[in-house]
Amino acid sequence: MNRIGKEYNDFCIIMGEPIIEKNVWIGYFTVIDGQGGLIIEEGVEISSGAKIMSHSTEWRCINERRIIEGAINKAEISYKSVKIEKFSFIGTNAVILKGVTIGHHSIIGAGSVVTTDIPPYSIAVGVPAKVIGDSRQFRDEGIREITPSKIHHSDIL
Repeated sequence: MNRIGKEYNDFCIIMGEPIIEKNVWIGYFTVIDGQGGLIIEEGVEISSGAKIMSHSTEWRCINERRIIEGAINKAEISYKSVKIEKFSFIGTNAVILKGVTIGHHSIIGAGSVVTTDIPPYSIAVGVPAKVIGDSRQFRDEGIREITPSKIHHSDIL
């Protein structure tokens, strides 16, 4: 994997062959699962402990099909690609599940679990993550710290 222009912490786990563009930061103790397809675009920052998953084995597990005829069953693993668009921020310990797209310039709050697509310029938090604001309000205001009290909640939520 080409790491030129990318910063990965030595303690992150990268599985599969994700496409990771330039100027991407991946923090401590993150899990980056590219087995089902993963694109991380330019300028994305992924905080410590975040997990981006592009596969799941839950169906195989609950149907008692992990082992078939003495071998691990890899055929019944569910894969769906994930895309994190440019200049998005993924907070500490956030989880991005398979099949999700995070729109460009979005912020995913710490500890959030993203189960559906997030539109561009969103601020999304919670379990499951819900859009609570628009990241554009912070682009030119000179605000260096984004806290809940500073988010102007959207009327369209």
